[in-house]
Amino acid sequence: MIVDRALRTAVTVLPRRWRTDRRSALVGLTALRPHLGVAGLGVAGLLRLTGLRRTATAVGLAGAAAAAPALRRVLPRPDGPLPDGPELTVLVANVLLGRADTGALAATVTRERPDVVVLPEAGVAYLDRLLPLLGGYRGWSSVPPGVPDQRGTVVLVAPRAGEVDVRPGQGMRLPYLEVTGGLLGARTLYAVHTSAPTNPRWTELWTGELALIGEWTRTRPAPVVAGDLNAVVDHRRLRDASGDCVDATDGTGRGLVGTFPSSLPRWAGIRIDHVLVPRGSVTRRHVVLETPGSDHRAVLVTVRLPGAQDSAR
Repeated sequence: MIVDRALRTAVTVLPRRWRTDRRSALVGLTALRPHLGVAGLGVAGLLRLTGLRRTATAVGLAGAAAAAPALRRVLPRPDGPLPDGPELTVLVANVLLGRADTGALAATVTRERPDVVVLPEAGVAYLDRLLPLLGGYRGWSSVPPGVPDQRGTVVLVAPRAGEVDVRPGQGMRLPYLEVTGGLLGARTLYAVHTSAPTNPRWTELWTGELALIGEWTRTRPAPVVAGDLNAVVDHRRLRDASGDCVDATDGTGRGLVGTFPSSLPRWAGIRIDHVLVPRGSVTRRHVVLETPGSDHRAVLVTVRLPGAQDSAR
């Protein structure tokens, strides 16, 4: 199943001529590097059993090299001292063209009470169906009425988040939202959905959009970036885009829990839904939740943020 998905991903992103864009194919394969590394180790074991020791060693070394970077994402680290900033809970759930079950999602929000909810692939139509099920929450869409859900991102804010300012942002193919004020103070939370690098043109857009995120993450105070980034931490573009932020899974030991596609077991999927938080933040909780009706799983994180002065250093 994994190998088949890897091959199909590679074929999808291959350009019509090999010389037009040699890197786009690697985007899809890089997302599966831990899976391919483990598969390589398994193949090496089988080769060794058949007596092909030299070949087994070569394949095993290649598999180990591919899988090694994943080790730090499955080994939790002790928490450091808590910073003196606010505690923030964020839920990210791609709702698949506005098709995710609103009742199930409302139940999750009601149970978990996140301060901010980010819903890629949701617009005004989905917001109008969901918001009446959520007492006290306010909602905004990055696109106006009449625009299909798939082009939008919705943000919901709980009463605890206080009086926030929410405004649309430009610079990505899919409009995003910027949230400031209230619990966030001077810090900005960006609710985003980057282009999927499934062909050369969109790979170029994806590269530029991650570069824009990199500009945000190098501002002071460092922001929170939440949404479907269509990238895994093995992608160099995402690592570069992190700037003065880190993935909220960093140090939790849960960095390999897949959020997409939800049809695969969590260990077999890839994690493209992220919450990037300022360096110095401490993740108090990180869970991956089912989202009925969507091809993504949701990500829920609770982080203690550094104070604005600490972030400005």
